[in-house]
Order: sequence, then C-alpha cells, then structure tokens
Amino acid sequence: GSLVLFQGGNNQSNLTAVCIAHKNMMMLVVIMSLAVFACKGLVEALPFPAPNFNNCNNSQGCCPAPYNGTISEKLYVFDRKLPMRTRPAAHLLDDAYIAKYQRAYRLLKALPDSDPRSWKNQAKLHCAYCDAAFNFDVLTSSGRSSTMRFEVHYGWMFLPWHRFFLYFHERILAKLLGDDDTFALPFWNWDNQSPEPPLANVIPLAFGNPMYDNKFQSSLYDERRSRCTKWPNLIDLQDALECANQTLELQTSLRQWNNRLMYTQLVTAAPISRLFFGESYKLGSAPGRGGGTLGVTPHGAVHVWTGDPNATIPSSDMGILQYAGLDPIFYAHHGNIDRLWEVWKSLPGGNRKDLSQADYLNTQFLFYDENAALVKVQISQALNINNFRYNYEDVPNSWIHEGSDAASAPCFPASTSEINEMIFNTPPLSTKNFTTFANSSITFRVRGPLEKQLHHEEVLVIRSLKLQQTSPLILNAFLYFPTANPTTPITCIEFFGKPGGFFNEFSPTLPDSKMEWRLALGYKLQSLGMDQFSHVVVTLVQLGLPQIIQLKNAQIVYFDE
Repeated sequence: GSLVLFQGGNNQSNLTAVCIAHKNMMMLVVIMSLAVFACKGLVEALPFPAPNFNNCNNSQGCCPAPYNGTISEKLYVFDRKLPMRTRPAAHLLDDAYIAKYQRAYRLLKALPDSDPRSWKNQAKLHCAYCDAAFNFDVLTSSGRSSTMRFEVHYGWMFLPWHRFFLYFHERILAKLLGDDDTFALPFWNWDNQSPEPPLANVIPLAFGNPMYDNKFQSSLYDERRSRCTKWPNLIDLQDALECANQTLELQTSLRQWNNRLMYTQLVTAAPISRLFFGESYKLGSAPGRGGGTLGVTPHGAVHVWTGDPNATIPSSDMGILQYAGLDPIFYAHHGNIDRLWEVWKSLPGGNRKDLSQADYLNTQFLFYDENAALVKVQISQALNINNFRYNYEDVPNSWIHEGSDAASAPCFPASTSEINEMIFNTPPLSTKNFTTFANSSITFRVRGPLEKQLHHEEVLVIRSLKLQQTSPLILNAFLYFPTANPTTPITCIEFFGKPGGFFNEFSPTLPDSKMEWRLALGYKLQSLGMDQFSHVVVTLVQLGLPQIIQLKNAQIVYFDE
C-alpha cells in the first residue's frame, strides 16, 4: 500500500492523516479527529485546519502578533444576543455616524503594536493569510516533503475568510467605543451608478478629506491613494489602470461600462457556485487555481483603482496585498463585497447557492476577537449572515437591469455563413506547445461538446497558463468578435467575462501549471443566438500594460454546480 502523511495546523491540534491503499478501496483515517472518509485515488484531500500563528514565515513582515495563550479546541460561539446591526452605505452617512466612525479608528490607531488588535496588526493579519505566510508540510512514505501554501485569494476561501475578518474588525472597533454593540461598519456602494447625489461610485466624503471637521487629521484618510480617486472622478471597474480626464461624456460611458461589468460578473458569468466562488482549495492541493467572478473583478479592480501607482511602493496601499489593510476604505470596500455575496444568492436563474463540500465547510481560520483572545472559526459558520447579527442598508442594484444583454447591441453582427467562415479561418490553441500572447489581443477557436447536457453549465476552461504575475492583468473576453481590441467597449453584447487577476508583485509566484481561467458560455451563446455552431471563437483583449501570457489546452466542459 501507500502511506501519505499530512502535518500542519496549530500546536494544540496538529493534524496527521494516514491514507492506506488496499486494492479497490482506500480508507482515510484522520488521527485525533476520529473521522473516517473514503479515499479516492492515492490521496484524499482534506479541509485546512487552523494555522499556527507562532509558526509564521514571511519576508514582508506580515506575520500577526504571536499568541501565548491556549486556543480552545471548540469553535467560536457567536453572540446571538447582540442587537441586529444594519451596515450603512458610506455615501449616506450622517454627521453623528461619521463622528463615531472617526473616533473608532482614532482609538484603533492609538493601540500599541504589542496589542494583537492594533491597526498594524489588523493589516498584518490580512497580509499573512493572503501572502502565504502560513504553510503546511506534506510528508510522503518515500521521505519526500513538500510545503503547501495557505492563501485565501484566488479560490473558494476568499469570501468566507473576509466575512470573518470584517466581523472581528467591527467587534474590535465596537469594544474600543465602550462596548457599543450598535456599531456597524459602513460599506462602499461603488457598484451603484446612479447620477443622483450623493454619489455612491466615488470615494465617499468620509474617506476623501484629509481633515475632519476642519480641525483634526482624519482617521479615515490615506494619503497613498491614486489621483483617480480625487473628486469628482467616478470609479472605473472595467479598466482600473486608466485615469483619463473625466468629461461628462466619459462619465456617462463609465456608468454604462460599470453596470455592464457588474451584470456580467454576477449574472451571466456566475450562474453556478463554482464560477462565483472560485476553484476548490484543500490541504494537499495547489493554491491560486482560479478566483471567482466577484473576487477577480470587480473586487480586484477597486483595489487597483484606489492604490497609488506613484507611491514609493507602486499601487500601495490598496493595490498591494501587504498594505491594503492600512487604508480604512479597505474595510468599507470589503463590506460591499460581502453584501454582493448576499445579492448574488438572491438573483433569479442559475444555481446560486453556497458551496456544500465538506472540505470547504470544515476549513478553519484563527482570528483575534475584541478581547484579544485567539479564536477558531470554521467556514460553515460563515454561510448564515444572521450568525453575525448584521444586515445591510437597502440600496438599489440597478445594474441588474441597466447592465443586461437586453440593454446591449451586437458590435460585430455576422450571418451564419460568415460565422462558419470565421470558425474555419481561426486556428485553435495548440494542446502540445504554449501559444504566446504578448500584444493587445489573441483569437482562437474551441470545439464545442458533441452533445448538449441539459441542466449543466457550459464553460470555457483554459488550462496550463503561464503568467508574469508582476502587475494587474486586465483582460476582456469576447465571443465571435475577432476584431475586438482595447478600445472595444464591454457594452457590446459579445463581451462575456473578465479572466485574469490582480496579482501581488511581492508574493511568491503562484503555480502556473495549476491555474485556470473559466468563463460561462451557455447564457451568452443563447443571447447571441449562436449555440448551434460546432465551435466558439474567442478573443482575449489585454488592457493596460501588455504582459507575456502563455496558454494552451482550451476546452469546453460542463459544470453541474
């Protein structure tokens, strides 16, 4: 038989798993947890246990404050007696709330760095989980060892981890305010493109002024923000690197583009859970295999648009993982991401529900609570927002209607014979050698499945990617539009998604060969009236600084959830 040992987690509960192969059946015995699973293949993946804060290794200084106390083996119990708190929209805050909010961050920033709840330690905690500071060693029976990185971005951990992070951040602020259990973090409603004041899709007033009440330095201001964030500039979710002079005409277009992007990333590109949350990430598997539609864009676009490209460390604070938590608007930004998770589950059509795999639900994290105790939580606790005793102020999600395909028109209309000719003249990607894509666009064809599968989602999957990963990679994807280029607007009905990612320049390189891009096809092909063709023709367009991309092995597959 074969013997594989996994070791990792905190000192109080190191996880050791033994996988024993015996003919056609393998049993996985998890020592200390007394759980028994069926093994499929050589090694059955496991949920990540909570990491060990005292065993952190990171060259960027991201390790959180060490802990000398005893960590309970029991999961954290959320206080269901807390009053239900409504997180308000940041652009609608009144003076009294802003005054409380300012005071909360002044108190947080006054804590000494020896306090694990301090301002810098909050940013370090985000950095540690997002920059692979925690590792798990894998030992095999042959004596070989491998290190598994723990990285909550670019996979299914992204949304629940940040929900926990914001909750404990919010509770710490409430504690500092004198146990004010009514305190709730605001959210930055940047997806709201209404032209009616007060505007939601700009830096909120509470964050944008370096002085508060013309007397004090604002605790919500960060000097390391892009000039794009200066009023009256609107946010650009489509091309976060662009900061042109925003005329009234351009702002009208920006609102249309932002609505279109939101509709695409949350509706047509994310009809099922796997596409919305991102790829699985289990103990024993490689990290960074692919983020969900919300986690890649608009989430990453807001980070990059906000960070200062001319700072000493370009794109800090918000545009660099190590420093993003040092800008107070980070927490308002992620409040909106968290809200959109709930919005996505309420949208009609598709299979929009939380993931249910045991490896996902049983993954654990550690956080410092409002009393500076290190507590253990599990993803299964994050799925019911009522556990946290908060909800969100009701705001319009106008992009559901204003960004829809019904509000778009074809930019490259073609007859059936022209589409067939396009398919014939477009080469496929090589399955043996990498195709290099270093300029503005690349076009290739992909053969569709021989038989359609009802009740399953048709998905374009591009595997075996090699990326530079040194700066944001902004791509637009189009169907049957071979002349698409960087100036082609995403309001064209042929636009069907944004692969790519907002990579961290200072992180260890993500494993290229395991990364995938996945783009939903079914709804878009029906909307275009082109689901009868044998092949699809895909054009990928780079925006911003061109990067060398190598790709091969594009396929169309079916996902069932």
